[in-house]
Amino acid sequence: MDKVQLFSFSVNIVILIAGHARGQGPQITLPGPSNTVLRGTYVTFNESEYLNVDITIEAFLGIPYAEPPVGDLRFRNPVKKGDLGMFYLADRDRSTCAQVNGGENEDCLYLGVHTSSPRPRNASVMVWLHGGAFTLGGGSWTAYDPYPLIAISPDLIVVNINYRLGVLGFLTTGDDASVGNFGMHDQVMALQWVQENIAAFGGDPRRVTIMGESAGAASVGLHLLSPLSQGLFRHAIMESGNALCPWAVDTNITRQVGFTKEIADRVNCSTTDNEDLVECLRNTDVIVLLRTQALLVGQNLFNELLFVPVVDGSFLPDIPIDMIKREEFHKVPTLLGTNEDEGTLIALRAYPIYLRRTDPPTMTIQEFRESLPNYLYYYTPMLASAVEQWYIDWSLADNSSADQLEAFVRLNTDQVFSCSTEIMARALEGSQAIVYRYEMTHDPSRSIWGDKPGWMRAGHGEEVQYVFGWGIKSRRNQPQTHEEKLMSIQVMQYWTNFIQNGDPNDPAPTNNLPFWPRYTIPDQEYKKLSLSMDNGRAMRMDSCSFWMNYAPTLYNQDSPEDMYQEWKQDYEHWRDVDMVEWNEVFNDYVNDCNAP
Repeated sequence: MDKVQLFSFSVNIVILIAGHARGQGPQITLPGPSNTVLRGTYVTFNESEYLNVDITIEAFLGIPYAEPPVGDLRFRNPVKKGDLGMFYLADRDRSTCAQVNGGENEDCLYLGVHTSSPRPRNASVMVWLHGGAFTLGGGSWTAYDPYPLIAISPDLIVVNINYRLGVLGFLTTGDDASVGNFGMHDQVMALQWVQENIAAFGGDPRRVTIMGESAGAASVGLHLLSPLSQGLFRHAIMESGNALCPWAVDTNITRQVGFTKEIADRVNCSTTDNEDLVECLRNTDVIVLLRTQALLVGQNLFNELLFVPVVDGSFLPDIPIDMIKREEFHKVPTLLGTNEDEGTLIALRAYPIYLRRTDPPTMTIQEFRESLPNYLYYYTPMLASAVEQWYIDWSLADNSSADQLEAFVRLNTDQVFSCSTEIMARALEGSQAIVYRYEMTHDPSRSIWGDKPGWMRAGHGEEVQYVFGWGIKSRRNQPQTHEEKLMSIQVMQYWTNFIQNGDPNDPAPTNNLPFWPRYTIPDQEYKKLSLSMDNGRAMRMDSCSFWMNYAPTLYNQDSPEDMYQEWKQDYEHWRDVDMVEWNEVFNDYVNDCNAP
């Protein structure tokens, strides 16, 4: 041992002994040849009005699971973190990943582990994958503080992770120069870390649930498809997103390569050789890359997302819908759902100046028609015409100035979120997987956006404040009514029950936790996340029948005159015959079920 090594060794020993002597923070020894000692921090959580708890939580924060993806490791799959040494101070969160709205640190591949104290044994584990359009966010954001969840269920360990975002996480050249999906490979490596290390924290690696919202939920759905994720989790929870959402995967690799070329052009890295192009981008300052990405995002106000997962033949072998049709997915118990007014997020994107307004925008029928080329995925003129027929409120259409915003909101709720969730639920149920579905129908008294905008209703992301108990002694300190706090406790109980047992009703439902029926065909029952927690049947199936059964026939067709009459007849038959028959059969079924 040379003098430098001896000095380093001595310092580590002194720090370790001092930490023991002062009793500062909980300590855990990681498995492996280095036997690294992690020292975390204690978090006290007491709440006497609703939960009646006074507990201590052990938080091990900022644990690196991969080498910093900088320099030559930028635009490459993650490299497993090497030896942490004898001692690692895990008492604070490290940087979130570099992103367009702030945060420029590429050294960001960290995770946090939270467990009750004293630690449980063989506990269930929840791994949280944050949302943010694959562009924003961080696992350690206060929005996702796990303390109320652990207070509800002390035998639960919560892991939150960071993964690379935007241009740094998903840039692709369509070939081996930069395959893309680096952020998804980050997630896989983090899940592998959990398998290898969570037992030291009291967790059971065989009882891992992956859970996410929006892009995090789409990530969960992609892990259901990925062969690289086999055996890394037991249950799945998807909130307002899944692998079949039209924004979750860009199946048009040419479009993603186009974004790469445009970034390269703007930072003077243009070349016909992709290897040279990527090497130039590796040597471009991260701030320049992020600012250039922000300019591209600012020019793209429609539904198209920049830098998202692609079919790479490794993490994602094929187009998700084709894999779903072949049942090439992990058949695990799954809880998934959406919110009733998801489309208000898209309305906000269409009218961004209303971000600071209490009242919603208005949209005339002409503005609705003009929006369709920009807001319809797989746009064709015939699909646009069919969408207009289905969603426009024709009782108002004679008034050219009448507000058709609700049609726009319903269209985007169905197209962007709800109906792909229906397809995913049906595929899982058809494979004999256990499925539970929900729709949040409650309009929050205070939005996650604050007082303004005040028109989002049960919009995108609003369930997060109830899943993570924002109104119950959370650092978010979200104002909620008494009834909403009781609802939040019910939501947390459902979620933690499912994480532990694959069933939101286990332990058995009580008067305080109404029964949540399993989603099956033909019953199609689901839970309405609301103050009353009622159940419903056939969520949005009138519109989802349109998107599942009729719209796909129009995706790949042009609109010459010789096709128009045939299309018109097909549409009218679907509307006036097929849907009428479906509603009659379903109403008969409902009546039979409700018969004494």
